[in-house]
Amino acid sequence: MQADIEIYTLSCPTEKIIAWLEETFILVKKSSPSKLCSKITVSSNGNDIEVTILEQAAGKRFTSIWFDSDKTPWEDDMTCARQVFQSLNCEVRCNFQGWEEEGNQDPDQWWRINSDGEGPFIWE
Repeated sequence: MQADIEIYTLSCPTEKIIAWLEETFILVKKSSPSKLCSKITVSSNGNDIEVTILEQAAGKRFTSIWFDSDKTPWEDDMTCARQVFQSLNCEVRCNFQGWEEEGNQDPDQWWRINSDGEGPFIWE
């Protein structure tokens, strides 16, 4: 289980992401600290999960969805990314192997899921 989950969606409106969160989890709290940032607390299996949605997180067209919890229903970023792609039908990117503090992984190695399929790539 990862300490947190972070994925990036391409050209996916925040309202669509929030609607998906409300369908997938129990909505506890919602706020918008800034024009580009939404903070949402959802509940899953009795655990509150803080979610931050940040528009323009990687270039103008990518939105970060960060689940700040180790209590998400997903094993890793890739499992979450697959569900989000299935539900929202927009390209999703995530770190190839999840983040590790002292890993020897390539920080530019990412996983992309879109209508053409899925696979590793270098995000430049």
